Amino acid sequence: MMQLFVKHHVKMMGFITRTATSARLEQHHRQKSREDCCGGDLKEALHILKNSQNQPGIWVEPTKYGRILQSCASVDALEEGQQVHANIIKYGFEEDMFVSNNIANMYAKCKQIDDARQVFDKMLERDVVSWTAMIGGYVQNGNGDEALKLYFQMKQEGVMPNQFTFATVMRACGVQEVIDQGKILHTQITKSGFESNVVLCSNLIDMYIRCGSLEDARQVFDKMPDRDVVTWTAMIGCYNQDTDNKEALNLFSRMQEGGIQPNEFTLSSVLRACTGIQALQYGQQVHAIAIESGLEWNVVVRSVLVDMYTKCGSVLDASKIFDVSPKIDVVLWTTMIAGYVQTGHGEEGLKLFRKMRQGMDPNLITFASVLRACCSLTSLERGVQMHAHIIKIGIEIDISIGNLLVDMYAKCACLKDAICSFNGMPRKDVVSWTSMIAGFVQHEQLEEAVQLFHEMLWIGIMPNVVTLTSLLRALANLGALKVGKQVHAHLIRTEFEMSIALENALVDMYAKCGNLEYANILFGKMLEKDVITWTIMILGNSQNGHGEEALKLFTQMQQVGLMPDKFSFATVLSVCASLALLQASKQLHSYIIKAGFELDVSVGNALLDMYAKCGSLEDATAVFDKMLERNVVTWNAMIAGLAHYGYSNEALGLFQQMQEIGTKPDHITFIGVLYSCSHVGLVDQGYRYFESMYCYHGIIQSLDHYVCMVDLLGRAGNLDQANDLINAMPFQPNALVYKTLLSACRIHGNIELGKHVAECIIKLESEDTASYVLLSNIYAEAGRWDYVAAVRKMMKDRGVTKKPGHSWIEVRNKMHVFVAGDRSHPQTDQIYAKVQCLTMQMKELGYVPNANSVSHDLDQEQKEHILCHHSEKLAIAFGLINTPSGTTIRIFKNLRVCDDCHTATKFLSKIVQRQIVVRDANRFHLFKEGLCSCADYW
Repeated sequence: MMQLFVKHHVKMMGFITRTATSARLEQHHRQKSREDCCGGDLKEALHILKNSQNQPGIWVEPTKYGRILQSCASVDALEEGQQVHANIIKYGFEEDMFVSNNIANMYAKCKQIDDARQVFDKMLERDVVSWTAMIGGYVQNGNGDEALKLYFQMKQEGVMPNQFTFATVMRACGVQEVIDQGKILHTQITKSGFESNVVLCSNLIDMYIRCGSLEDARQVFDKMPDRDVVTWTAMIGCYNQDTDNKEALNLFSRMQEGGIQPNEFTLSSVLRACTGIQALQYGQQVHAIAIESGLEWNVVVRSVLVDMYTKCGSVLDASKIFDVSPKIDVVLWTTMIAGYVQTGHGEEGLKLFRKMRQGMDPNLITFASVLRACCSLTSLERGVQMHAHIIKIGIEIDISIGNLLVDMYAKCACLKDAICSFNGMPRKDVVSWTSMIAGFVQHEQLEEAVQLFHEMLWIGIMPNVVTLTSLLRALANLGALKVGKQVHAHLIRTEFEMSIALENALVDMYAKCGNLEYANILFGKMLEKDVITWTIMILGNSQNGHGEEALKLFTQMQQVGLMPDKFSFATVLSVCASLALLQASKQLHSYIIKAGFELDVSVGNALLDMYAKCGSLEDATAVFDKMLERNVVTWNAMIAGLAHYGYSNEALGLFQQMQEIGTKPDHITFIGVLYSCSHVGLVDQGYRYFESMYCYHGIIQSLDHYVCMVDLLGRAGNLDQANDLINAMPFQPNALVYKTLLSACRIHGNIELGKHVAECIIKLESEDTASYVLLSNIYAEAGRWDYVAAVRKMMKDRGVTKKPGHSWIEVRNKMHVFVAGDRSHPQTDQIYAKVQCLTMQMKELGYVPNANSVSHDLDQEQKEHILCHHSEKLAIAFGLINTPSGTTIRIFKNLRVCDDCHTATKFLSKIVQRQIVVRDANRFHLFKEGLCSCADYW
């Protein structure tokens, strides 16, 4: 980006973009012409010439015509040059070779190459200057091929080239990128004795650079006996363009050792090299050199300095340079705005743009940076304003701006305008198509994205790595395996050159689409794997239910010498959370602190979420309190954590605090808020939050929010209202919302509505176990055993099996899993003895087993025996036996904890004087001193 700024700036100053050597030679010739031409005043020279011609007996020397023509050429004064040419013809000086050379040169410099060639062809006599001028004219007008033909014609006619001819022809070789011709010319220069000429050597270096031969350029450079600043700068710039920034800096150090003072072009190239390898300290040293040499105030150097500091992560230093700049041109303004945007300070970039407009007109590159800022901030309103402003001031929208408009509208949730911008582009490149495809995918219009991808291929535009990577990642998020396979087949069929980014995207797509087997195959075939590759596989295994394998991969990644990054840590923490591995998570937390990632907001969020899901709300709260930076994800995690433990009032208080400090809630925030209301029966307050989502926050309620509202009404006993809400939803109900209502029907014993809701669920998901079990439990609690038998027969006929309940506990980094009536554990005798002892103690305190929790038609004694050996009671007994007194017991269960176990655990917490945390399929229960955090409203 910075190179574009500098080139644009150079054009604005009136220079033609070329190497420093060529520019220096041309500047020398122009300055001499101006000095020779009557003190440099063209109008005065023409006036004197006219007066001389009007006075009889006054003869004008041909050399004066030549010098006036040189002046016309230097300032592109075609009309005046034509007038002089007419006078020359009138007075018979056209045959003078000096005059004719300058006529041809004037026409060439004024871009009238055909007129120049006519003058050249009519010359009766030509010298090396004639030929050189005409060759130079073709080069200047971009016709290097004709220039080379003329050079070889000159050689055939026996005219020997001079150093200026060689310099001009070398430019032609560079323009045409004909290295073979360039090497022939190099040989001729050597034979002519010019191989030590500094200017010609610089031109040779430039020619080899243009032809892509860094090696030949370096050989010329190394053989030069003397080198000036232009030569050093050309060579440094060569390595800079070849992205060998370290060698560029090495050459600069050698240049300084040789006592050569850098100019503004040298420092610009060196600073760009610093930017390329993020060498901030070296860049600061170059800045010091700029200050010492007085070049710090050069506007080009300042622009490159600002660019270097921002891209090296020191936007504060960049802003200091900008703020003290006495003269700020459009390039410097744009560089600073771009710096803010690139470093994630989009708002600052937009503020600076508004300040710029008070006295400076932005250019297309400025608008490009501003549109990127709008895009990163998803600020549609300001993006539309920028679009309107571009149109208003009449700037032609080029392809890069068009691409940014497509991207901005798509990312700001305005797909219709993105399509309009795309369709309105007169020319489109691969970036245009990529942006529009990404827009369709982002808005989940998958068929349109695929159709556009095929259309892109049909018209002959080949996708690049970015196109394919973006498409694959989007398909991964949508779970579109079929389309993903089609894209993969296209890569194989076209023998597309694979990169690690593209391979990562393929592995990610297969893993997220559930085809972990093929993801593993691709992963195994990859010759090169980076941290992203391993993180993708860790996440893929976790999402596909292979948490233990995910942890093994994390260990293997470190064994091959790759250090985890913040994304790796966040991913592994989520794995630990899903497996409820508290001890392993704490060890990982220590590792994160040592690695220096504890203060990263994404890692902090993952730690908070992990501790909450592993049953340690105290540690989650400690992480939250220590976080120096919090985003909406942080607040969401803490609100949800408190809500799931039953601390609903605290969760709602945190929601209020979040808004007071200016953090805008999102749709996930309100899931936590509504969940909090549902678990303490705040029906009216829940309704207010639900309605405020769209009215005050502009958030459209989703199905998840309706599920929360159905849960809120159902738990409070308002079953008919909950059912009415389902029927009034703006979209089709799914099985989850019906299951939520069915659970409420079980709690309140509503058989008729429960039967109706269960039928709705079975129509949607006939093989779902939960609906059958809930309906069976409703009948069992009502004593309708004939209906219980009917439901179980229906399950058997349809091949539906009840998922067995099991509980587990982690002790000394090992998981111990129990099922009801389990006698497979090595400590079974101790566990059962402990359960019997605890049951007796509970009964002494008033515990009465809840027989309704057994959904079988058995007598009371049989039911009590079954209740006594439920999986969570066995896990608690094992925990009490194998952990020190006072230690918190943490139990995890795959199903909802039954009423009897909930009551029993309250008694147990009082008897053993320990905190007992139980995480079931729905929430956390924190038992302490005979009470539960849910306040029995669950």
